[in-house]
Amino acid sequence: MRRWKLIAAVLFLAAWFLGHAWKGLTGYFQGDDSMNLYQAWVIPPWKIVLANLTPFTMVYRPLGTAFYRLGFFLLGWHPLGFRIAAYVFMMANICLLYRVAKLVTGSTEIGVLAALLGSYHQRLMDLYLNGGAIYDVLCGTFFLLALCLYLKNRPVLFLVCYVLALNSKEMAAGLPLIVLAYDWIYHRKIGTVASWLSLVITGIAFVVKKSSPSFAPVPDYALHMSVHQFFATTRPLISELFFLPGGLLNNAKTVLIFALVWGIAVATRRKPLLFAAAFLTLVPLPINFITYRGFFVMYLPLAGWAIYFATALVEGRDWLLKSVWKRPPLIEGSWEPERAGLFLFVAYVLFSVQANDTYRSWDLIDPSQANLRALHESLPTAYRLPSGGRILLLHDPFPRDVYDPTFVVRLTYRDNTLTVDREKTAAPYDLILDYDGRGYQIVER
Repeated sequence: MRRWKLIAAVLFLAAWFLGHAWKGLTGYFQGDDSMNLYQAWVIPPWKIVLANLTPFTMVYRPLGTAFYRLGFFLLGWHPLGFRIAAYVFMMANICLLYRVAKLVTGSTEIGVLAALLGSYHQRLMDLYLNGGAIYDVLCGTFFLLALCLYLKNRPVLFLVCYVLALNSKEMAAGLPLIVLAYDWIYHRKIGTVASWLSLVITGIAFVVKKSSPSFAPVPDYALHMSVHQFFATTRPLISELFFLPGGLLNNAKTVLIFALVWGIAVATRRKPLLFAAAFLTLVPLPINFITYRGFFVMYLPLAGWAIYFATALVEGRDWLLKSVWKRPPLIEGSWEPERAGLFLFVAYVLFSVQANDTYRSWDLIDPSQANLRALHESLPTAYRLPSGGRILLLHDPFPRDVYDPTFVVRLTYRDNTLTVDREKTAAPYDLILDYDGRGYQIVER
């Protein structure tokens, strides 16, 4: 019966996630996707494989690059397959969150409740709609998997998965601090060989990536180690996390929230609460000191908040049962009405809050989707363009400062020697397309 009840919980969580986020499966490629696809396509496969073996590489987020390269090899220019793959990873992350929560608390109930709290967040809509957020999704997968392996004392596999997490996104850099915090909170020891090795790996990776041409020239990735930058990033993240109106939080209120989180954990001296407080504080550090990028970066830190609130809710209910209502403690593994009641209450509150959230509509999508679709579907793939051929696009709707048209054309014809002009020159053209506001028409070949 316990197994069937757990299966029922898994099916409920899957239905909960897909019921909220299924529209993201219908999304088309965006500008980020065309750039990422093209960059992954032009890199030799051996270089991508080699880049994923260590975090000491100049290749831009090599695991995400491998995802795009393999996806394009298997699926071509078909976004649905990419979206399904991303959603499979997101659903796997819900299971991994359950596993981490259970390992640090010893409670199946807290694990299931944490998975519910962290499974879907309305303000993460950019992550569900934008394929370019696959870096965050993959980072979440291998971060949580590495943490599970560390908690299960699998140091070699932990390091392997940590490298893959780092190669997904720099957000993973907080993991060594998390496992060091775990060792101190649960075992009163200052780390293990694996945890210190992961810290060394992080330091070397930081030095290499800081000089990488993929990061160094980009102002948004520049570090600003200041209290001002910390709050400039943290305030909007916490506001979005709790669905608060913009501008409601100031620095003092932000500090108060973290003081309450840590104060409750320290006052109760409950190890799971202390661990979750460390998680939700330390994991965002890689993005706390760069320009605010949007709430989607909270995809991984959300797991720490989910574990914290799940633990607090369950332990708060158990305290009421024992101290106020003089009831015997619930038996671990049993499914009394109190457990189902708490789960359904949390689900009801989450649904009510998120259903009434006016953040944005699922129908509000990036305009680059329509532009990419129109160009790709108008390209006559039956034409055999010569290597080094030239295409002219007239009146296209793309912004002047993007390379998306070149990426789309080269990927569609699988030829990176093609030249795409957006203003007519004296050069002869193999294909000319004119955009009339609805689509492209062939002017001449």
